[in-house]
Amino acid sequence: MSKEQTNAIPTDNDFLKEVYNRYGKKLYAYALKTWKISEDDAWNLIYKTLYKVIETHQNYTFETEDKFASFVFKIFINYLRNDYRDKKKTRLDVAPTDVSEIQVRAEEQPAQEELPDRKIKVLREVLDGLEDWQRILVLMRSDGAAYSEIAKYVDKPEQQLKVYYQRIKEVITKKLNDHA
Repeated sequence: MSKEQTNAIPTDNDFLKEVYNRYGKKLYAYALKTWKISEDDAWNLIYKTLYKVIETHQNYTFETEDKFASFVFKIFINYLRNDYRDKKKTRLDVAPTDVSEIQVRAEEQPAQEELPDRKIKVLREVLDGLEDWQRILVLMRSDGAAYSEIAKYVDKPEQQLKVYYQRIKEVITKKLNDHA
């Protein structure tokens, strides 16, 4: 969308409707599928994104519709990341306080089941240690997304993503094997 096209739109309200009609469902589907957030949270972040686009779009010139779409999605992904960080900080891990309950649980589970639990714990630690763009790469790739699609969201060259993905996969595999 060129600056001339955005200036041709008479009011911010009309522009808001246009941006919502073009990108609202795409943002919603992306949030639910990739980030696994609730519907209400997704809509809240979409509305924040739309209003941020309204506030800031006049500061930029967009050569093509794709550049404008990237602008919108970048704002949305930043809001998703912030939301994820905020929820991660406020998440509480509750442990049982009754010692007898802990002993009963330990007796009920055979030792063979400890290995998958340990691997899952290690996997979570490794994923939490990754940068946001690396986590997006791993999760979208495991979901079957193409590198060209992922490149739009992580702001990295498509050809480099293949290398980054292989390296991250090697690190994850090595850490899982070390804890086996």
